[in-house]
Amino acid sequence: MRRHLPEVFGLFALMGFFLTLAELFLMGHVEGVQVVAPIAATLGALAVGLGLLLPQSRPLAVALLLLVGGAGLVGLLEHLEASLGEAQGTPRVVLVDEEGEAWPGWEGKEQEGTPPPLAPLSLSGLGLLGALALWVREP
Repeated sequence: MRRHLPEVFGLFALMGFFLTLAELFLMGHVEGVQVVAPIAATLGALAVGLGLLLPQSRPLAVALLLLVGGAGLVGLLEHLEASLGEAQGTPRVVLVDEEGEAWPGWEGKEQEGTPPPLAPLSLSGLGLLGALALWVREP
């Protein structure tokens, strides 16, 4: 088992990139600067797959995965900026009754919440996990 541990971690990173990519598409994270995240997840999955299948391509795959980790940090800054911008906006008042349900006469729209600030770090973590798995893998 110890001999195949880098491959197992590489496969976990590969599956993580696919799940992250599916989540990004389901959340509609595909327009404007948001398109960087699905591109980074696709690039990460391709890099891990390439590194696992072709041992001579490992240095390139590790470099790409470190780049994906950097994309996650850029996403963190974008999410923090959006969260701070939302927090400094005008305060919202939501009318609720005793049970916490929306007031029956209130015709307001449901507004999208602030983006989760730490969500982009999943790309960074997967990129680093994949890079480490490929780096320690014996030829």
